[in-house]
Amino acid sequence: MCCQKNRNIFRRLKNCKPQTAKCKPQIAFCLLLSAFCLITLSSCDKEEMLYNNNWNLQFVSMNGEPLNDSLQLNVIPYFTYYTFFYANSLEVVTYSRGQYIRSSDGFYQFINSSTIKMRFTLLHKPYDIEAKIKKLTRKELNLEYKDNGNTYFLKLFTN
Repeated sequence: MCCQKNRNIFRRLKNCKPQTAKCKPQIAFCLLLSAFCLITLSSCDKEEMLYNNNWNLQFVSMNGEPLNDSLQLNVIPYFTYYTFFYANSLEVVTYSRGQYIRSSDGFYQFINSSTIKMRFTLLHKPYDIEAKIKKLTRKELNLEYKDNGNTYFLKLFTN
């Protein structure tokens, strides 16, 4: 009896024709849904990498030339930190003229996955920067922006 049932099942399977026409739209939908989720999650990860880290400015260049002179920058690069918070607020802290100074009115916003807009006031000077994100990992952030005809490159690191 058992063998008879197994034979019937095998016959049905043998005579069964795959319904590939019905499966193709379902497979395509699953692939599209997977791609959408991957893109959405990867952009969230990029923003998540910035949050609640003290990004230490390590290197600044203007038009491809390194800027090491603190008189040109009005700040000492190695003692400048950017901190991005969840509510799109931004704080910049720098060491200048013998004391640490905090920015005011700090704000940032992602324009797209490779561009960030930052606005803050530091040492009574307002900054309104739209920077391209050249590199963003859990430990390194590279930004490039233009101001007054000059191209600036910033390299920041975090722990």
